[in-house]
Amino acid sequence: MVTTLVQTLVSGILVGGLYGLFSSGLTLIFGITRVINFAHGDFVTLGMFGAVLLFTWLGLSPLLGIVPVAIGSLLLGAIVHRVIVRRTLSITGISAVDAQHGQLVLTLAVSILISNGLLMLFGPAPRAVQGVLPGVYDVFGVFIAQARLVSFLIALVVFLILYVALQRTLYGKAIRATVDDRDMAAMVGIDPDRVYAVSFSVGIMLTGVAGCVLATYYPVTPTTGGSFLIIAFVTVVMGGLGNVVGAFVAGLLVGVIQQVTAIYVAVDLQDVGLFLAFVLVLVFRPQGILAGRRAHA
Repeated sequence: MVTTLVQTLVSGILVGGLYGLFSSGLTLIFGITRVINFAHGDFVTLGMFGAVLLFTWLGLSPLLGIVPVAIGSLLLGAIVHRVIVRRTLSITGISAVDAQHGQLVLTLAVSILISNGLLMLFGPAPRAVQGVLPGVYDVFGVFIAQARLVSFLIALVVFLILYVALQRTLYGKAIRATVDDRDMAAMVGIDPDRVYAVSFSVGIMLTGVAGCVLATYYPVTPTTGGSFLIIAFVTVVMGGLGNVVGAFVAGLLVGVIQQVTAIYVAVDLQDVGLFLAFVLVLVFRPQGILAGRRAHA
């Protein structure tokens, strides 16, 4: 009984690390640009397909494919921001609420475009990277899949790099200044539009990294992004809007909740357990489990 519980908690934490990574990208984007990206889950799907294609065509392991997938995701994020998001941020004569409505519709359109484009190119059949990291470790009766362990460690390292960058670099200082007072930041030479563009692109890059390592053990279809989007939104709200640390911690919690529900209740009800926990957080801790910190924390 104890072994089963430990096994469940370990499995949940390993999966939750990747949840926390791509959710950190979503909360980074929202915390700085105030853009709610409905295509966030589909960018994770693109990262997974990128890993699958690199492995299928070039025999490149997803662990090595992280670099090209991350670069591609970063560039794609920059393009989406410049072509779509930036236009709604720069429109004059409309209220902030109307601008957010426009962003919601446009990012939803991007989501539909990505999922249907992938469906036309690759069909509905699931795809996965086979035979990479097939090992299983037995640690005092708790079995840890090599692919999940390596994926979690990669997610943790990438998140720590993001955190240090936000805290210790000039980019992080520019973010803090822009979030606190955009006009004052512009007066001291910071370009808020550039800060927004970089932040959006980095947020999308995190989805690519997460998707690339997820592909080592999680099959992908063109519509997989829908479930990831729900997980990301729940995680971001539970962790506190605009709080990257809260998003990562909440991602671990979400993974544990899903695994506990799947093992002790039913696999088909794992999302029910997640939404129940989500409702409890909204009722008793609506500001998030780690509230009080901004996107740069």
